[in-house]
Amino acid sequence: MYFVVSKTLGFFSAPTNLIVCMALLSLVLLCFRRPIGLKLGIAAMIALVLAGLSPLGNMLLTPLEQRFPGLRYPDQVDGVIVLGGSYDRVRGYLSTILLDDNSHPMIVVAGLAQRYPNAKIVFSGGTAFPDEFVPPEATMAKQLFTSFGIQPERLVIEDQSRNTEENARLTFGMIAPKPGSHWLLVTNAYHMPRAVGAFRNAGFDVTAFPVGWRTNGWRDFFWPSPFVTENLRRVDVAMREWFGLAVYRLLGYSKSFFPV
Repeated sequence: MYFVVSKTLGFFSAPTNLIVCMALLSLVLLCFRRPIGLKLGIAAMIALVLAGLSPLGNMLLTPLEQRFPGLRYPDQVDGVIVLGGSYDRVRGYLSTILLDDNSHPMIVVAGLAQRYPNAKIVFSGGTAFPDEFVPPEATMAKQLFTSFGIQPERLVIEDQSRNTEENARLTFGMIAPKPGSHWLLVTNAYHMPRAVGAFRNAGFDVTAFPVGWRTNGWRDFFWPSPFVTENLRRVDVAMREWFGLAVYRLLGYSKSFFPV
């Protein structure tokens, strides 16, 4: 039940979803000659223009991505934890591995496995909506990592989690990390603050290794992308993360709202 509620709230945390719903409701109200329908339609249009043509997306996304701005390579780690969400399930029926625009965490694994030859390589990510015709992401991740030349005995695959909190909790239960052990956490830069909060709350000592930045840092803060669709996407991604940070702090999944 919690999972369904969280996904429903997640849908409405994306501003473009709300804008479309507002526009549809406006149309229905106008069909019934309700004056408020026009006001709602105007509000939806203003919101669309603001999200699509202003730097709002960058202003929301940049603080998330710059919370852990640098790529830090610790001298030694016990394992590298890679979060799921990078496998293209839409075309997963093909007999190959297809990565989407969030695929950076999967790509850097090969280099990290070579840099830390004694470290465990952990993939954490289940399937929210199972499909008998599409292989689970965890299965494809194992296949991909093996193709990188990583020995199967180094791999730990957690395939039951459906969100970041479950990533952290189920991975901790599977690995049972020893006190004093240190782990490298790999995920997209905008998602890193929430991921770090969840994994530290679960008991991991993690160093953030963000990848896949969508902005060029603070210099883009006041400048929108030249593409409306990209600005809309950035607003959606950022708002979902800010919403997630607030929920995780409220529910106790993270010890702080904006982990450092």
